[in-house]
This record gives sequence, structure tokens and C-alpha cells, in this order.
Amino acid sequence: MTASTWALITPLSSGEWEPAGPLVVSAAGVLLTAGALLVRRSRAWLTFAVATGAALATTVVDDAIDPLGLALAVYALFVYRSTRDGWAGFATAVGIGVVIRPVVSIVVRGETLSSFSLTVAGLLYTVVVLIAALVGVSVAGRRRYVQTLVDRANQLAHERDQQARIATLAERARIIREMHDVLSHSLSVMVSLADGAGALAQKDPVRCRDAVREIGGLGRQSLSEMRRLLGALGEEESADRDDRQSLRPSPGLDELDGLITTFRAARLPVRLHVEGTPPSSPGAQNALYRIIQESLTNVLRYSRNPRSVTVSMNSGAEGTSVTITDDGAAGPPADSVGLGRGIIGIRERAILYGGTATAGPVPGGGWRVHVEMPQAKGNE
Repeated sequence: MTASTWALITPLSSGEWEPAGPLVVSAAGVLLTAGALLVRRSRAWLTFAVATGAALATTVVDDAIDPLGLALAVYALFVYRSTRDGWAGFATAVGIGVVIRPVVSIVVRGETLSSFSLTVAGLLYTVVVLIAALVGVSVAGRRRYVQTLVDRANQLAHERDQQARIATLAERARIIREMHDVLSHSLSVMVSLADGAGALAQKDPVRCRDAVREIGGLGRQSLSEMRRLLGALGEEESADRDDRQSLRPSPGLDELDGLITTFRAARLPVRLHVEGTPPSSPGAQNALYRIIQESLTNVLRYSRNPRSVTVSMNSGAEGTSVTITDDGAAGPPADSVGLGRGIIGIRERAILYGGTATAGPVPGGGWRVHVEMPQAKGNE
């Protein structure tokens, strides 16, 4: 039986029992270390500090040291803090077992530096703490690798959502431009037809009825276009699932003659001149159609008594060019009745297909819009 154990059970001369010194310190150190390990995930340094204090107290009082508590504390530093913190804790723990404990044993208890027990105990202690450190490094590396994968996955998901929002906004902007083209064209033509019908109501009832029919047909066509665009926005669904009108593609150059006819019905003297083979891309065709539509709508709105309006389109190997010119009377520019989106939309559509668009007054009167789309052919 050791002297410390004997001291625990030997009564004092006064008849009282001696306080259980070394054993109480060792037991308290174990309990404190175990309690501190419960908060190792959030307070790793606190756990290590408690384990270090318990190890130092046990070393001084009982010439013993429990490597398990310190090893688990070092492991917690690696896993829940950082590799740098872990190695700092490892160095501190090894210093306690390899330096401080032998010094205490030599100074307090008179052991020699070459004591076999000190050497073996220090070696075993170091091995235990090193194993805990290596396991902590491995587990920490795995945890950080998994966390990196999770963060990357979250980042990719966030970027995917952003790309989806950007694509949605771009599509909505495109649909808004389409709605602007449909409304500005249709309403301008319908107003012009209505004015003409009112003027002919008494003098030529037949032509008045023709103008009214044109207004009705154009109104129905505009409503159909609006339903299609609103359906693309997700704000309206067709009650009839077999209705193919909602699936009708965007207008292309095949419908250019019908567009010209509606403007002629509004008493706009439009001449169409086409050379070469139009681009095969549906997107490029729709862009050219909308550019011509917007340009003629502006002529109908702002030109002063044009005698001739010419639409010239030339398609060749290098691309497609479109020129819309009118010979309206010279004078100060008319006040805009829109939001200025028309010319902006023309330029955006041209730029989308690698082209350019210019618009401006013609010397002597009139207005000219010129569009070059060098990549119109085959550009989707």
C-alpha cells in the first residue's frame, strides 16, 4: 500500500481522519476533465485548460498524470478549432508529461533524471497524446473536406438560383418588349383607322365599314398576341387545352406582308423591297420583324404627311441590312407619346444578333432607321 493511500485511511492523533489529499485531487481532476469534455464542441480551449489544470494538480500532489483527459482535449482542439490550435495544445500536453512531471519528481521527490519509471511513463504518455493528435488531424481534415463540399454545393445552388432569376428577368424583359411592340403598333393603327372611319362615315359608308372591320380584325389579333405573351409570363392559362393559338411562334418575315397591309390600311404609303434570302433563324426573323414594326409605328405616330415610306431589306452572305425611310415634312420633332422604348428596343434587338442600329432625321425632312445584322444568318 502506498504512502498516499495509507494517509487516506490513517486517523490523526486527535482522532479525526486525515483529509483524503492525493486521491481526492486525482478524483476531482478526472471529474472536472470529464465535465469539461461535455462542452468540447463549443469550448475546446476551455476543455483543454481544465484538463491541463487537472493534470498539473495531479502531477504535483500525487506524482501521477492521466494522459487520457489531456489526449481527448488535444483531439477536441484539432477537430473543433484548427490544426494550429491542435498542435499548440499537443506541445503543451507533451511539455507537461515530458518536462514538468520529471522536474517535479526530481525536485520534490528526489528521483533521478535517469529513473526508469520517469522514462517509460514519459514515453507512454507521449505516445498516447500523439495518437490522439494524429486521429484529431485525420478527423479534422475529413470534417473540413466535407464542410468544403457542402459549402461548394450551397454556393452552386445559390449561383443556380441567381442564374435562374437572371434568365427569368431577361425573359420578362423580352416579353415586355414584345408587349410594347404589339400595343404600340396595334393601337397606333387602330387610332388611325378610327379617325379615318369617322371622317368617311358620311361621305363613304362602304369604306367606313371596311375601316371598322380592319379595326376589329387588328383588335382580335392584338388580343391573341397579348394572351400568348401573358401565358408566357405565367399569368394567364388558356381555358381550352387544345387551343393551338397559345403555341403559335413569334411572328417572322413570312408575316411581313400582312404587317405592311395593316399599315397601308391606316393610310400609310408603305413600299416593301426585299432582296436575297432572309435569315433562317426564327429569332433573327422575329427581331427583324419587330424592328420594321416599331419603325413603321413611329412613322405613323410622328411623321408629318409622308408621301412615301420605304422598307428595304437586303440579305446576303455577310448578313442582313434593313432600312426604313419616310419623307415626312421637315420641322421640329414631334412630342413623344411613349416612354422612349421604341428606339432602345430596336438597338437592343440588333445588338442581340451582333448588329448595329442607327436612327435619325433625314436632311430635307423625314426619318431613317438603318439596321445591320452581320450575324443574322443562322444565329439562334
